[in-house]
Amino acid sequence: MIQKLILGDCLEELRNISDESIDLVLTDPPFKMTKNGKSCRPNYMPASNSGSLFPSAIIDPKLWMGECFRVLKNRTHFYTFCNNNDIRSYLNAADSVGFELHNILSMIKNTKMPNRWYLKYTEKILFFRKGAAKRINDPTSRDYFNVETPTLASGKVHPTEKPLSLIQKLIENSSNEGDLVLDLFMGSGTTLLAAKNLNRQFIGIEKEEPYYKICLERLK
Repeated sequence: MIQKLILGDCLEELRNISDESIDLVLTDPPFKMTKNGKSCRPNYMPASNSGSLFPSAIIDPKLWMGECFRVLKNRTHFYTFCNNNDIRSYLNAADSVGFELHNILSMIKNTKMPNRWYLKYTEKILFFRKGAAKRINDPTSRDYFNVETPTLASGKVHPTEKPLSLIQKLIENSSNEGDLVLDLFMGSGTTLLAAKNLNRQFIGIEKEEPYYKICLERLK
């Protein structure tokens, strides 16, 4: 049973994963954010921010998506969260490395993001495939999910933490017990915790040591 957490840069660590050894990739990479007060921004993002919530530079999606394509088995699924600023570059990058778009899913949150061009209640999940189409395990699933956003009061430990129930649903739909799930931007480890709950194997990679340590504790 593979249950592996890695502290390091995803581009470097992905090189150590064999070709076509992963059954599912599900990840939530750092997004580009509106910066320098040019639009309404979340209260946890300082005006001097460079466009990311995290200290590390945002990686060209073509680089890490290319590695995801390499390590995924044929006829498997790949999910990545995305926002409006990155959706064009993500779609182009995925297409350039060989992925086919299955669907664009919506996570409808109970909280909103201030914006001058309509309040933002949704976040996108891009759903791709490698190779021929493979149906999801529950084809009655809708292409949108109403979720309760994690809060500090409910135990939130990461600024972009996703609801565990949503992550579990995606894993259930696109893998089977014993399959190996990869999250290359694992953050506080929600994807890995969901995989563990569902009797999947998992590999997670995280560059920021504080979140890596939080993930270790959550998985205990």
